Amino acid sequence: MQRPAPWFALFAAALLSSSAAWSEDVRDSPQSASVFGSINPLLTRGSEALQAGRFEEGVRLTLEGLDQPNSTRDKAAAHSNVCAGYVALKRFDEALEHCNLALDLDRNNWRTFNNRAAVFVGLKKFELAMTDVNAGLELEPNSETLLKSKEVVIQHRNASMRWRRPNKA
Repeated sequence: MQRPAPWFALFAAALLSSSAAWSEDVRDSPQSASVFGSINPLLTRGSEALQAGRFEEGVRLTLEGLDQPNSTRDKAAAHSNVCAGYVALKRFDEALEHCNLALDLDRNNWRTFNNRAAVFVGLKKFELAMTDVNAGLELEPNSETLLKSKEVVIQHRNASMRWRRPNKA
């Protein structure tokens, strides 16, 4: 039996709110935010570092970029990217804080809902993860990324239920 890839690996390709290599469902979507083209070079460099898998550097640069003046859309995308970086680093509490900040600024970015779903999977809060995946699907119903994320949530919820041991009386 082939062992499934770790859940964070399945989410990894979909976490960032900006990416030079978005799939068609992202590039053409008005609900997807991007910090590319931002006048803030730190946000751009942070996003590039995150995409390259240099998560600590990407989080650091993006946080520095957030200290500069930014548009609301860039702030939301940057917080979403920080969330994604922290998910990759398995720092789920910090990731959740940034996903929530991103959603406070922009509730129309399905990627942020996907990111927060990854946080909730990491925290083993599978119902909240499913709620966020479904919220993302309301914004982007044909997203292959969200459909894959939904499968990951279901797999992890089911695996968690199988491994629970009954309480001894």
